[in-house]
Amino acid sequence: MKTIYKKLLLLLLLLPFSVLAQSTLSGTVLEKTSNLPLPGVNVTVEGSQNGTSTDFDGKFNLSNVKKGDKIVFSYIGYKDFSIVYEAQTNITVSLEEDASELDEVVVIGYGSVKKKDNTGAVSKVSAENLNQGTLVDPIQGLQGKAAGVTITKQGGDPNAGFNVRIRGAAGFAAGGGPLYVVDGVRGVDITAIAPEDIISYDILKDAASTAIYGADGANGVIFITTKRGRDGKTNIEYNTYVAIDEVANKLDLLSASQYRKAIADKGVAFTDNGGNTDWQDQIYRSGITTNHQFAISGGNESSNYRASIAHTDFEGVISGSGKTRTIGRLNVTQKSFNDKLVVDMGISGTIEGNSYVNYGGNGQNDVLFQSFQRVPTDPVYNENGSLFETNSVFNYYNPLASLQQIENNRDAKRYTGNLSLDYELTKGLNAKVALTYLRNDDESTYFEPTYATVYSGQTLSTELRRGFGRRTYNNWEQSMLEATLTYKKTFGESHNLTLLGGYSFRGTNWNGFSAQGRNPISNQLGSDDLQNFEDVLLGDIDSNKGERKDIGMFARAMYDYDSKYYLTGMIRRDGSSVFGRNNQWGYFPSVQAAWNVANESFIADNLESLNLLKFRATWGISGNSNIPAGVQDFRVGYVGTGIDTETGNPIVNLGYYNNPNPDLKWDENQEINLGLDFGLFKNKVNGSVEYYKKTLDQLLIANNNIPIETNFSNTTYINGGKIENEGIEATLNINLVESKNFTWNTTLVYSTNKQTVEALGNGYYDYDFIDVDFISGPGLVGVSTQRMQVGYELGTFFGFEYAGVSEGKWLIRGNDGEIHYLDDVGQSDEHKKVIGNALPDFEAGWSNYFTFKNWDMSMSFRAVVGHDIYNATNMVFGNPDYLGSRNVNNEAVLLNGTVGGAYQTMDYYIEDGSFIRLDNINLGYSFNNPSFAKGISKLRLYASMNNVFTLTNYGGIDPEINFSGGNGSNEIFFGTDKYNIYPKTRTFTFGLNIAF
Repeated sequence: MKTIYKKLLLLLLLLPFSVLAQSTLSGTVLEKTSNLPLPGVNVTVEGSQNGTSTDFDGKFNLSNVKKGDKIVFSYIGYKDFSIVYEAQTNITVSLEEDASELDEVVVIGYGSVKKKDNTGAVSKVSAENLNQGTLVDPIQGLQGKAAGVTITKQGGDPNAGFNVRIRGAAGFAAGGGPLYVVDGVRGVDITAIAPEDIISYDILKDAASTAIYGADGANGVIFITTKRGRDGKTNIEYNTYVAIDEVANKLDLLSASQYRKAIADKGVAFTDNGGNTDWQDQIYRSGITTNHQFAISGGNESSNYRASIAHTDFEGVISGSGKTRTIGRLNVTQKSFNDKLVVDMGISGTIEGNSYVNYGGNGQNDVLFQSFQRVPTDPVYNENGSLFETNSVFNYYNPLASLQQIENNRDAKRYTGNLSLDYELTKGLNAKVALTYLRNDDESTYFEPTYATVYSGQTLSTELRRGFGRRTYNNWEQSMLEATLTYKKTFGESHNLTLLGGYSFRGTNWNGFSAQGRNPISNQLGSDDLQNFEDVLLGDIDSNKGERKDIGMFARAMYDYDSKYYLTGMIRRDGSSVFGRNNQWGYFPSVQAAWNVANESFIADNLESLNLLKFRATWGISGNSNIPAGVQDFRVGYVGTGIDTETGNPIVNLGYYNNPNPDLKWDENQEINLGLDFGLFKNKVNGSVEYYKKTLDQLLIANNNIPIETNFSNTTYINGGKIENEGIEATLNINLVESKNFTWNTTLVYSTNKQTVEALGNGYYDYDFIDVDFISGPGLVGVSTQRMQVGYELGTFFGFEYAGVSEGKWLIRGNDGEIHYLDDVGQSDEHKKVIGNALPDFEAGWSNYFTFKNWDMSMSFRAVVGHDIYNATNMVFGNPDYLGSRNVNNEAVLLNGTVGGAYQTMDYYIEDGSFIRLDNINLGYSFNNPSFAKGISKLRLYASMNNVFTLTNYGGIDPEINFSGGNGSNEIFFGTDKYNIYPKTRTFTFGLNIAF
């Protein structure tokens, strides 16, 4: 016992000295070549969690160090440097560039390579170069950042997604969106990723690169890499922002005073209800968005982890619309058995709530159409506070009725789990097994109450609007097993070989159920109790169930000699249950070759400024299996109701949706790509140029010309479409300024794409042409704006050539060169011609990144030039026939008295849609190790603005309509500005980033 007391007494006596022995080490870290300070360098005590980082001037203060501690200096792109602390008080450290780390790594599918060794058409965009501020969808950050990647969104609905197309539209009936691979997991819904969790995007664009994914790769592949923990101390991050959304532009319609004047000038009978209403102001509001994201990460030499949770509340600018989203994510990596086994695990979950408003059509509940057509002389409310209604014209309702009385909501849950085990069997040979599970569930409710609409006017009248309710459930799940063997070997120091072989199995299941009814007994229950509805009709109950299975086997060989000559070959064999029994298997080969001239001695010895000059050539075939379920078989289902002629009772009619096609097979994308990569002046100037030509063949078409006399249906899905795509892409990155206090980096991207229709059939059942993109509205029924025809580009507007006005009628110039009255030719094709094209001549992006001491700033411009827009909004609301019954724009006033409405497609409504837009500007200030907030390693305040301004001659609300293909399920519909588009918003964001 005395011995224990003596030891305790000795410890107490030594404790003050040990505390006194701990000191603070200060210093500066410089870049060895330029002697400039390096900000953000990690300075840590080896084997502990004690650490800090250098500020903008390269300075640091590391407390609680004691004699004998090993101090490690680490920074991405530089070799680690360490010293042993011997009671120094102030030191200067120089870090040397590590050429091997300076080579960016790009993901290529089942592996990665250094960017300098890549042989395909691949673009990489890191998180720091993405658009900043409020991002409704993570893919929005990539807009304008990668050549050949077109990202568009019509309007600013927080519940609507972005259209993403890589090198143009990719099919007719099959889907045209790219494959998303998140941390190696295929098929993830990317809206289930918090933008703050993303490290980088890698985009595979050519068929030779995407062929490794076979039937999933025809439309390009986008890899998303999320953040993981690192060795060292525990890091805690908190990010938050608040944003304000405003309607960027309103539709330019007449005010009350302008309307009264136009009515007086026209001299028509009109009931003035005494109002002075801007109906767009009645449905629009300022949208407030708030975001909170918390993350914790850390690790050691054998394991690391990162956990994050984010919650965002998006409020739309149309009253009643919005979205809430909560995302949780956990990534864990564990190494075992002397680092031979690497276990990666990831779990994520997303809970989303959507509040919708109706606006996509021209019905009584579509708030945009009703607010646009509503006469500004109508008041909003009656004197008793009820909504003012008048039945002056058919389908004319107060838009606030829809906003205030209709409930339209959805709750969705998405889960992802992945586990992989990578084991080194022997030196250079690794076996990997990966398991993934995805599940998406959603529940939707819709309710319109029963209520009486009281119409004001000279004679009061009442219309009883019967209510309606619906509930819908959908469940989708996918399980995947993938196994690979990878062998890497270097022979004779110069011959590098990588071999890959793998197997993939994917099972997908889905089911759904919906029920609806009419005329609720009570409005209080909404759609929560469907037995509350008096009328349930045949066909009001619906359900579905389906499954598909996909199997793939693949192999790849990559060889390079001395980083000069590269050759890659791969092949994949895929099988899928969604195709006809005669064509369920397909082969997808590819070849890639490259020559890095800069590494030849005759260049390397004479041109030190040339770091990279690599010529690339690739050829490959990839496939598209994204087709509607069951179209290869008979599909029988509900087609309506009827009356039994014998009993007089109502019956359900069943019919065949389509005929079977046992020969139905994959869409194919066969592509040639020629590329050039270059780097100058230690890669301070670098970039790439691509030329590609791809043939999209055997495209899926729903052919409706099948003879019904010899078939069960007039529709058969066939492989018969063909599109030729050709284009050029260029990327240029320049480090313009790099000094002690100021840096400026700029990136330019440029792309062209031409898409020509080569076939619309399979030789047995062919189309001469297909009219597409139909518009509707008062007086407009079945009016198409575009025509797909062999020999013509996609997006070709087809209609009449405007030739003037005479005797109150439209004139058109016919194909015979003569002038005709539009009324005389009707909808006849005889005098229709090509009147424009929706495809742009080129797209470009220009991004700039600045730092000045502790300030940082970025701005991103985007240009789309040379495309036409069919302004259907002007066609509808520029109709002078509407004066006196509906609101109109100034076009109608100008035409008033000279001509009536135009109800056919004419080039009178074709406009140049070219624009230049400042998409995003961001300004921030960082406090590194702020003295006023101990425990915080970095604090950044920032402000950003999205959709800052647009330069355009287009007369509509916004020129950024869909100009790349892909409009919902209609891959080839684009280029028409319709009046029922959610308004584009301008967003102001104020945020805070804190790291502990």
